[in-house]
Amino acid sequence: MSHVNKNFRAAEVSIPEIYDACFEPIGKSGWKSNVVILLSLCAMGIGAAAFAGQLYYGIGQTGLHIPVYWGGYIITFVFWIGVAHAGALISALLRLTGAEWKSAVTRVAEVITLFTLPAAGSFPLIHLGRTEIFYYMLPLPNNRLLWPNFKSMLMWDVFAVSTYLTGSVLFLYVTMVPDLGIARPRMKGWYRTLYTLLSWGWRGTAEEWKRVMESAALYSVIILPVVISVHTIVSWDFAMQVVPGWHSEVFGPLFFVGALYSGTAAVFTMLGLLLWTYPSFKKVITQVHYDMLGRVWLVLGLAWAYLFFNDFVPAYYAHEPDKMDYLYYNAFSNSVYPMLCWFLVIGNFALPLFCLAFQEFRRSIMPMFVLSIIVNIAMYIERVFIVIPGLEIYNGLNFNTIPYTYSATEVAIICGTFGWVIGGLTLFCRIFPILPYWELAETKARQVEVDMAGVKVAYFHAGE
Repeated sequence: MSHVNKNFRAAEVSIPEIYDACFEPIGKSGWKSNVVILLSLCAMGIGAAAFAGQLYYGIGQTGLHIPVYWGGYIITFVFWIGVAHAGALISALLRLTGAEWKSAVTRVAEVITLFTLPAAGSFPLIHLGRTEIFYYMLPLPNNRLLWPNFKSMLMWDVFAVSTYLTGSVLFLYVTMVPDLGIARPRMKGWYRTLYTLLSWGWRGTAEEWKRVMESAALYSVIILPVVISVHTIVSWDFAMQVVPGWHSEVFGPLFFVGALYSGTAAVFTMLGLLLWTYPSFKKVITQVHYDMLGRVWLVLGLAWAYLFFNDFVPAYYAHEPDKMDYLYYNAFSNSVYPMLCWFLVIGNFALPLFCLAFQEFRRSIMPMFVLSIIVNIAMYIERVFIVIPGLEIYNGLNFNTIPYTYSATEVAIICGTFGWVIGGLTLFCRIFPILPYWELAETKARQVEVDMAGVKVAYFHAGE
């Protein structure tokens, strides 16, 4: 236990202390959160300026060229879509399984989706080059009497992502209404006005609690097929092409499991930032939550590793020419890809699976924070390998292949979306409770501690 933060222990905490911990950041501007918001605003400003330059000068400001017609924008789109799976899906699964430890992480996951999904949805529009003509993608008659191509998977991307965003917002809002109503009397100024409007006159009656519970359960069931469809449709955008490395039979489950893997890593990143910014959260986010969620992360890592290697092993034994060229180009060519390839294998497979096997590691804040960043970097690299190498070696039209590199414009715009996500999450914590007070209080009310041979053991009873 030497590597475990001694302040990060499951401590006895009363329900009033839980309230103080959950609502402590509201309306307070500490220097840590101010620094994060300032840096995020700077990143967003640089990204907005780069996007304005792209609108003025055209898509030529990017590194895109023939045959690499998909680049950093589509890579980041797939990455953010994957991270967005951390929200509603993890929350829904934990609610449906009745996991008692879920209370400290569900809303964090849901809020991540709230900001990452708009970031993901912006990139297809940015990738258009002429973003002002985006309305041609909408299923509405236009001045040219053109309708979208409903046979295109890109069109169904629009439906899937917009449906997922709508469902995630409703899911988050329904579960947050009780907290808004409970905290409303103690709020002051415009916070009280905002909480009054959003709580819809919450009084905490038995009928209202029943509706919240039923709505949360209903959304948990409905959101599952929506989430699965989103990343499955995204995988079809690639799998239905003849580009080397794209036409894979396992892209559907690989994209889905990879999204859960990276999304869980994003939850740990957010938890680490929250515990650093607001130390009072350590009263309710304990080693138990880290340990249990770490186990889920370990299982997802094993599943991702199986699907990832399963995509290449059959092709290796069958000696498929296109696939072998793709593998050689990624792992042994005279380019930057071999270095990235081995970082991907170590950062996504070897290192996480070794570290997460140890309970002491899973219960440590800083090591889990660092590991989550490494995993998400490796998952971003995996998206790079999915998109770029196959296009670079695809010479069916005898193009002279030029290696693709990110332009300064692309880097700036991508960094702007990271600023949007991180800054948005930080600002959300200062306006709304990022931890579900009513769920934490309910769990505490059902928790019983007994002394067994000098060791306190916690368990849960049914309650009233």
